[in-house]
Amino acid sequence: MKMNYLRFSVEKMKQHYINRLVAGGVLHESDESAQSMTLTELEILVKNMDRSRSSTCDTC
Repeated sequence: MKMNYLRFSVEKMKQHYINRLVAGGVLHESDESAQSMTLTELEILVKNMDRSRSSTCDTC
């Protein structure tokens, strides 16, 4: 059975956020708990990471 488009899109966005969090040092690649997080939880973590970086970066 094919995965529906909405599920595919959600999983793609989750992977995008997980990749950003790994690149930002918030998560480790081996951290499997990130896969069980909701899209909203991951989005909040990314927004918090971006906010904290912009407030501490003087040259950005």
